[in-house]
Amino acid sequence: MLHILVIPAFRLYPLDSGGAYAQLVFLEKQQHQQQIDLFITPENINAEDINAFQQKFPKINLIQAGFEATNVVDKSTSFLKKLKRKISGKDYAYQLKKSRYLNGLIQMRPEMMEEVQRIAAVKEYDIIQVEHSINMGLIGLLPSKPSKIFVHHEIAHTRIHSDMLSIGHSNTFSSYISGIASQLELSWLNQYDGVITLCTEDAELLQQKGVDVPIHVGRSFALFENELSNNYNPDLPPQLLFAGGESHYPNKEGLKWFLDEVFPLIQAKSQECSIKITGNWSQEFKNKYENNHAVQFTGFVKNLDEVYKDSILVTPIRIGSGIRIKAITGLAHGVPVVSTSLGISGIPGLADNENVMIADKPDGFASKVVLLLNNPALRKKISDQCFQLAKNEYNNAGFVEERNAFYGHLLNQ
Repeated sequence: MLHILVIPAFRLYPLDSGGAYAQLVFLEKQQHQQQIDLFITPENINAEDINAFQQKFPKINLIQAGFEATNVVDKSTSFLKKLKRKISGKDYAYQLKKSRYLNGLIQMRPEMMEEVQRIAAVKEYDIIQVEHSINMGLIGLLPSKPSKIFVHHEIAHTRIHSDMLSIGHSNTFSSYISGIASQLELSWLNQYDGVITLCTEDAELLQQKGVDVPIHVGRSFALFENELSNNYNPDLPPQLLFAGGESHYPNKEGLKWFLDEVFPLIQAKSQECSIKITGNWSQEFKNKYENNHAVQFTGFVKNLDEVYKDSILVTPIRIGSGIRIKAITGLAHGVPVVSTSLGISGIPGLADNENVMIADKPDGFASKVVLLLNNPALRKKISDQCFQLAKNEYNNAGFVEERNAFYGHLLNQ
């Protein structure tokens, strides 16, 4: 049994995002095979959710940092600042400042860095596993003895480049900033003992750009126990579904494209069509579509099964890299998926018009949706075959053995 320190990123619990899902589904299996210490801060999990987390993942040892500072005054101040940004209409500018350029690549919390360095130095670990781009640079603070692995959920510099282009920056400026990000990213990765990517395309890109440490292409995803469940009913009147929140910028860019350019084409041919949008979205974004009564923002949905049973899942993702967890969870529930090519990247075995519908242009995307809306037999065919794909690819724990084998390979070296 290995003693592993895991340094995650962003919100981990409750499981309301793809990023949280991708990290915890591995830890849920690994907790029974390895000794896992999980470093968490209030950014990863709210203090009031810690007990529920420990009940779900009883063998994971939580190392908590920063929770004593998160008092009522701190929470109220943070809430008021967010409310002020939304009321003033400056929320978009704030998000731009927060997530563009190099801000998503550099950890800016000194207290978090100091605590990570302290814990890594005083406890003996076999492996320190760092996840997500914002933590990548922590490699310079970690001790030399343990093997250090970085789990790469998404190539940072390509994401930065596409994000900048999507909000109107010139290719010259976007290339300049992403070039700086690329140099940082590649330099940091080469200081790790190994890198895990979630798809072959990401691994090949890193190798082409000069990452020469061992790279393991892990299975992108797996399902929690008893999660594979096909309760989709193709005979019910279908609705459209977009699952995801605004904080992940590719979601915002993709949904805006869909609602502005694709959905009007669908409504012209199917006036009764409606779309439900889950997750947290700013009032500023929702206000743009308040006059279209076919667009419904539901907020966080605890149990998606009831929504899945009569939905067609749209994943109009056009920027970013990595694996598309929202698409996989749809497949695992037998939900027909209409997606861009990028929206289902990294998922093996998908074939257009067989187990998924794929289109990258507004008219093509709309046509695929309308085809499913009007054809129950096609919905059943896509549902049955996508569910079978999910069952074959993601309903076993083999991915944990693959990762354990990579650990062993690095330790033997």
